[in-house]
Amino acid sequence: MSDSIVGSLVGNYRVGELLGGGATGWVYAAEHVHNGRRVAIKVLRPELSAHTSMIARFLKEARAIEAVGHPNIVQVFETGKLEQQHYMVMELLEGETLEALLEREKRIDLKRALPIVFEVADALAAAHDRGVIHRDVKPENIFLSARRDGVELIKVLDFGIAKLLDPEIKAERQLTERGTILGTPQYMSPEQCLSDERLDGRSDIYSLGLVLYRMLTGQLPWDFSSHHFMRYVMAHTQEAPRSARAVVPELPLGVDAVLMRTLAKKPEARYPDMRALAKALAPLRSAKETLALVSACVDEKLADDLAPNPAQPRRAASAVARHVLEGIHAGTLALPSLPTAALKCIELLRNSRSTTGDLVAALGKDPLLATQVIGRANAALIPGASPARTLEQAIGRLGTRPLGNLLIEFSARRVFESRDAGIRRAFQLLWDHSIAVAQVAQALAKRLRADSDLSYLAGLLHDVGKPVVGGILLEAERVASRKTKAWHSSDTWLALISLCHREVGFALARAWQLPDDVLFAIARADRYSIDATPSPVNLVCLANALVKREGIFPLPVEEAEVLPVIEEGAGLFNLTSGDLDEVLAVIRGNAAGQSAAGS
Repeated sequence: MSDSIVGSLVGNYRVGELLGGGATGWVYAAEHVHNGRRVAIKVLRPELSAHTSMIARFLKEARAIEAVGHPNIVQVFETGKLEQQHYMVMELLEGETLEALLEREKRIDLKRALPIVFEVADALAAAHDRGVIHRDVKPENIFLSARRDGVELIKVLDFGIAKLLDPEIKAERQLTERGTILGTPQYMSPEQCLSDERLDGRSDIYSLGLVLYRMLTGQLPWDFSSHHFMRYVMAHTQEAPRSARAVVPELPLGVDAVLMRTLAKKPEARYPDMRALAKALAPLRSAKETLALVSACVDEKLADDLAPNPAQPRRAASAVARHVLEGIHAGTLALPSLPTAALKCIELLRNSRSTTGDLVAALGKDPLLATQVIGRANAALIPGASPARTLEQAIGRLGTRPLGNLLIEFSARRVFESRDAGIRRAFQLLWDHSIAVAQVAQALAKRLRADSDLSYLAGLLHDVGKPVVGGILLEAERVASRKTKAWHSSDTWLALISLCHREVGFALARAWQLPDDVLFAIARADRYSIDATPSPVNLVCLANALVKREGIFPLPVEEAEVLPVIEEGAGLFNLTSGDLDEVLAVIRGNAAGQSAAGS
């Protein structure tokens, strides 16, 4: 029967090839006999045309689509009847459904998935504004339409079971009788499963959340292998969804938070509308888009509201800092990654079965890193000893744990480098400070018989968030679409870094999977832990104050700022001024310092 009208005239259209079919009818390509416009014609099955309710639902779909009139919803040009078969004429789309894409590629990355969701959400928001609830949001009903300019346009299809909320539509009760379940079980909301008559736009939010989950993970958050209807109902109404990051660990942290809210069992626990969902997804955009948002915030909010009062840079910086921190909390703001070779080596070092050969093979893929490792192995040679000339010799001389710390140090050094000459000079001073804090923290640890390697690493990274924030701000300045002179004074930059750097540094150390002591040192390097033990956190706090007093810091430091911290630390660890002088010898470069380093 699907071929019965091929070649026939339907209104002013000549019916061409069959494009597809389903439970309610078929879709054909067709061409206008006068102007040649190509369209799609959806024809209701003859056996369904005998049912008044199905005809009404079919025509209601056409009216719902026409009423919304959104560019992301397929257009309907006209409706009619061919003998006993009702039809609607729609725009012809070229491309494929999201279902076809997922069947082929299994899953797609966040960068491609988000634009699809944004367009679908915008279309459904417009439908909801007109009182139309789709009720069958699924990958098969999302069409990826190819345009001549190469830009992908998303179209939402099939409003055939849409629920019209307009109170003037008297036929609604007849079209969807109480107790009738309409929708696709895998993507139905809990209230759909329970035939709740109070269905609203939050049901579509739930279904769109499942679509996004499948795009990102290649599966749904429950085991649906049985394909039994009651299995779907049990999952949607009673079982907690599996975390998306449990399936794809590299997804940003913010993804799960958004998905879990869209998939809440109770509608009131979800986002209130599609626009709120889109807003929640916005921070998950690409790093470039996120930076552009930061810049836009700078330009639009600060330039207008705060520029007349340049004496308050910290207040001006707070609006931008808030956006940076929101990106960090959502797990979406771009952070420096460990070099591939360093990451591989650190993984090998954590595996007791790894060999020196494995480490040599991994390090050899990064010539710069390999050269640095050999150089460090030769930095403190005993007089008369032959230098290490190969990676194998260097690794043997360094030992495995120091090697891991060195790889982190060399990776961190790259974070402190900038393409901007002025910022590079400032970051060099900051790096010098960090190295000095690391050396003093290590010397303190040796004196107090604490973990010297971990203390060195904690001291080295205690300020690592500062260059990261500086790099973010520099890039934001570059991608800003308008002038931002109101905020990039040196005072405002320093205020921004001060407001953000600890949380950003903490996020970086967590992304690099560094020990908890390093994370805590970054988070609280300006105060002591209440337990007063010589932990890396406390040693970094004291070392930081001592190094600042020595003048190794990018900015002037008042003694009144650091003396109380030094006095408190000396009291906690029973250190005399002579003890502190001996510790500081490692950065003062005298003979005593060399002796302390050798010990």
